[in-house]
Amino acid sequence: MDFRRIEVIFIIVFAILNAYLFGSYWQYQLESGTVSSTSSSRNTTILKEMRNDQITYMPLSNTKSSGYYASAKVDTSLKNDLKRLIDQDARVSGDKIYSTLADPVTINVKQPQKTLNAFVKNRNNIIFGSQYTYNVNLSNSTQIVYTQMIDGRPVYSKAGQLIFYVNGAQEVTGYTQGHLANQEQLREESDLISQTRAVTWLYQYNEIPNNSKIEWAELGYTNLLTTDNGVVYVPTWIIGIKSKSSTGIETKRINAFSGVLIKKDSEASESTKTVQQVVDSVSSSSEEASSASGETARISTALNSASSNSSADTTSGSSVTSSASTGSSAITSQSSSSGANSESE
Repeated sequence: MDFRRIEVIFIIVFAILNAYLFGSYWQYQLESGTVSSTSSSRNTTILKEMRNDQITYMPLSNTKSSGYYASAKVDTSLKNDLKRLIDQDARVSGDKIYSTLADPVTINVKQPQKTLNAFVKNRNNIIFGSQYTYNVNLSNSTQIVYTQMIDGRPVYSKAGQLIFYVNGAQEVTGYTQGHLANQEQLREESDLISQTRAVTWLYQYNEIPNNSKIEWAELGYTNLLTTDNGVVYVPTWIIGIKSKSSTGIETKRINAFSGVLIKKDSEASESTKTVQQVVDSVSSSSEEASSASGETARISTALNSASSNSSADTTSGSSVTSSASTGSSAITSQSSSSGANSESE
């Protein structure tokens, strides 16, 4: 038997096999790089189109992060803590505190947090003040906004905001406060789209007018659904746009999971729905947006989990009630004069 011939045959076979495996691996790496390159090339093309439409923007990041669906309940027990507030006329209407300060606080509207941070942290001035963080994007010369945080990101809903009102003398005269309690993570973290992708998607939705400027794009949490067990919040890219025809900043929202445009954000104080109604409404919306096809399953699982947890808690039987946010006349007057930069949803 010719062992040398057999040896040569084995060497040739192994050489061919190694070449095939190396070729397959190289093709896989090439295809993976092509997908990433295609996505980057698409974003570059869209950004160029935006510049051609005279749309300017700050430096955008391609970095991706992660986030999760969260739930919280509108705090309806704020009235119990009013007695510890001093030097102010505070009362509760609906689910919010409306207060007028006995002695206005002078601030620098360009850096109001230097004065207000200490004021907010004082438990005799603000209830649960340590839970609020200054938000420069929502603040302007007539109102200063502090927000609660979910997963280290600001809540873009008045249900979780502390809004100070500023007069012409740069004095804080009063505030309105909403508070979210019982924050809970509904499901595991998932990947979010990048800042660049959120902006380019918004442009593709024709939501950025020509001759405008994107002032900022921040990742936060907004109301997704109001249920009989509380409010579901979703990671959202909030994008501030200033056009030449407007003096204020208009905000747009992109779902950071699916990239779907969020047209309207329901306040936590709206009429409640049952879990089944919520799931049905999400299912209907998903049929209209192919990029959100996985949304229904994710939210359904999260809501069922939240519902189970709620039923096990004997103290959580009450539903979120409808808000009647009518403050004192002084606060109402100041609120009506606030700029378009305020996040009203």
